[in-house]
Amino acid sequence: MPAWCLAAAVVAAGAGAADAPPPAPAEPECKHGYAFLAEPKLGPDFTHFDWVNPDAPKGGRIRVPDMGNWDSFNMMGLGRVVRGMDTRGAAERHNHDSLVIVAPDEHGTAYGLLAECIAYPDDGAYIDYRLREGAHWHDGKPITIDDVVFSFHAYKEKANPTLATRVEPFTGVEAVGDRTIRYHVAPAHRGNRMLPIRTGELAVMPKHYWDRPGFDIGSTTVKPPLGSGPYRIKDYDIGRWIEWERAPDYWGKDLPVNRGRFNFDIVKYDYFRDDQMQTEAVKGNAIDIHVENVPRRWATAYDTPAVAAGLFRLDFLPQSKPAGLWWPIFWNLEQPRFQDIRVREALWLLNDFKWMNRRGGYGFFDVATSFLHRSHLAATGLPSERELELLAPVRHLVPPRVFTEPYRPPPHQGEGWHRNNILRAAQLLREAGWVIEDNRLVHERTGEPFSIRFVAVSPALGGSFIPYTRVLQRVGIESSIKSPEISNWLYRMRSGDFDAGAIWFLPDNTPSIAITNGVSSAAADQPFSSNWAKIRNPAVDRLIDAMNQATSYEDYVAAIRAIDRVLLWNFYFIPGMSKVKEGIAYWDRYGQPSPRPLNRKTLVDAWWWDTDKAAAVEAFVGRE
Repeated sequence: MPAWCLAAAVVAAGAGAADAPPPAPAEPECKHGYAFLAEPKLGPDFTHFDWVNPDAPKGGRIRVPDMGNWDSFNMMGLGRVVRGMDTRGAAERHNHDSLVIVAPDEHGTAYGLLAECIAYPDDGAYIDYRLREGAHWHDGKPITIDDVVFSFHAYKEKANPTLATRVEPFTGVEAVGDRTIRYHVAPAHRGNRMLPIRTGELAVMPKHYWDRPGFDIGSTTVKPPLGSGPYRIKDYDIGRWIEWERAPDYWGKDLPVNRGRFNFDIVKYDYFRDDQMQTEAVKGNAIDIHVENVPRRWATAYDTPAVAAGLFRLDFLPQSKPAGLWWPIFWNLEQPRFQDIRVREALWLLNDFKWMNRRGGYGFFDVATSFLHRSHLAATGLPSERELELLAPVRHLVPPRVFTEPYRPPPHQGEGWHRNNILRAAQLLREAGWVIEDNRLVHERTGEPFSIRFVAVSPALGGSFIPYTRVLQRVGIESSIKSPEISNWLYRMRSGDFDAGAIWFLPDNTPSIAITNGVSSAAADQPFSSNWAKIRNPAVDRLIDAMNQATSYEDYVAAIRAIDRVLLWNFYFIPGMSKVKEGIAYWDRYGQPSPRPLNRKTLVDAWWWDTDKAAAVEAFVGRE
């Protein structure tokens, strides 16, 4: 070949190589677990979680209380679903399995349950879950890809807003082979590293049960549905109680993620009107355990012979997650008066939770300084450099104090009310157009009186508002307190039929969903969402986007702290108290793993019936 031909051939070959499409990215490895911006603590050969006793015996029962009532076996609808039917991946879910299970002792880590492994590419374009072989429903039929596809469309098209938001980031799903399901992620959401957990912990529903005439997966129902989980319904009385029995043929009982869990033969949930009734029920041996929420009763109500005999115990559970906020007051921002930040600050100044905690708290609570109180996620001091980078583009949308002052509770706390706080609150109200006429606060232009309708979940919570309303009277604000039946309370909160409400904010270690569902504008615009205050703040929305798009844990934490600051200095909530101790009162019939379970959600999961302890309790109760 002539030299010039050889040279031309080399050039042509080089040009062809340059024009060739880039090689396809390598398929990601399908791993046994997935950790948010980290690696799972447990390796692929782990045999059980660290927080369980893998050799816990099976048998016995536990009776657990719940508040209010229930009217549905289907979490997809808008009813109040019964305990054990939670489709969102809670530790106490009994009837349905999900693709993954979240480890309560790790920060944002999930391990395969129905899925034997998870694959997630670096570009976040999709998520693959490969189903285990042998998984089956309680009727013996296998759990298949078709069930997962059906469940996705049910969440997308039929579910209530809280569940539907979890699948919004996905454009669709498809089967990849016989056992792998692929979730396609919309481009705008491909930076959200929580998605493999967010969708993976949703319950998988049986297509062959729901997809037939006369059945609507989007509606409430009191007919027990088909499930796949460790328990199935044994008996129930609608609205009053439900009894679950352990499924002897549960397909997943020997999996590493389930070993040492679901040890009771019977789990019963009884529903009560309020906390006081639960306290009396556990003392009277009508239930076995009660998480005590009222400090006075914790300190004074359990001086009984059973406690003295060591057969009834009062203990604190350790917590490894943020303490959050315990029933903070929030304002209905669809009411024009509460849209003025000066009004909200004035109302914040008039509340003295330090005095309330000293008066009746028995040291049970902290005065909260963050939505993520008692955690590394809480905003402290002034914003860090990473936070400032996120806050700078929205500086014009947030209160200046976000940049200049660390958040603290109102000044002059501890006296019930303080003259300086009342004078400053009155000044802020005057600046917002509210003036005193005939000892009443009215709007100077419209003459509308300033009144607040407090709606509480229980009489105990309603009673805790009374000292606050007496201080409000000092600036001319009239108020009323209602504590309706639970379902009516829930309806009023969801529909906005209130001026002031209260709800706990108890986030986990990766609170992306709690924050998005609780304070985003998108959630405020959805009927029956969790954003009961109807917060619509563009700065918060942008920071939520930064949280969801974080590519490092440091950036994730910075975004959450920035959100925390903006929420606090906007006074949408009066943070009030934080329950930093999880106090449980129970009959000592049970074995417990060491170390002890992390929180009350792992009690039914990880405790077991101790025959000798139970016999001692029964002998004592018989004598009584």
